[in-house]
Amino acid sequence: MTPNRLGLMALTLCLSLTGCSSVLTATRDTPIEDDRGTRTFGSKIDDSLIETKVSVNVAKASPDLDKSSHIVVSSYNGIVLLAGQTPRADLKSLAEQAASQVQRVKKVHNELQVLPPSSILARNNDAWLTTKIKTQMLTDSSIPGSRIKVITENGIVYLLGLLTQQEATRATNLVQGVSGVQKIVKLFEYID
Repeated sequence: MTPNRLGLMALTLCLSLTGCSSVLTATRDTPIEDDRGTRTFGSKIDDSLIETKVSVNVAKASPDLDKSSHIVVSSYNGIVLLAGQTPRADLKSLAEQAASQVQRVKKVHNELQVLPPSSILARNNDAWLTTKIKTQMLTDSSIPGSRIKVITENGIVYLLGLLTQQEATRATNLVQGVSGVQKIVKLFEYID
C-alpha cells in the first residue's frame, strides 16, 4: 500500500468518526449519561489481575500464609476483600500488608479470622449459600444481581458492588432471608 493511499484512508477514517458525534448530538434530546454502576471491561480485567497478584503476594509473604491458612481474595473495582482463616494475628496483618502493596488496589478489607482453616464441609456449605443468594438475586428484577459480587466464608456473606443505597438495602434484605447466613458484611461502593 502506498503512503498516499494510507494517508487518504486515515483521513477518511478521522472524518467519518468526527461525524458520529455530530449525528448523535442532532438525534438525541438529552445528554448521554454513563451508567455509574457498571464496571468497564478494563476494570473487570484489572480486578482479575489484582486477585491473582494479591493471592500470589500473600502466599509468598510467609509459608504459613500459604500452607496453614485458607485465604480467599476478591477484588471489585479495585476494592480488595481478604476473607478466610489464618492461625495467627501477625499473619492476618502480613496478608493485609502484602495485599495493599499491589498496584491499582484502592482499599483492602481484611476480614480474615484468626482461626484454623475451615473444613471442606464448611466450604461446601459456603458455596451452596453463595449459589442460593446469587440465584435469588438474578431472579429478582429489583436487585442488580450482575453488579453484586457475593463471597461466603464460614457462613459470613460478603457483598461487594457498585450500587445505590436503595439497591444495597434491597440486596441486603434478600440475603437476610436466606437460611444458613450467619452474618452479612456490606462492602459496597455507593454511587448516589
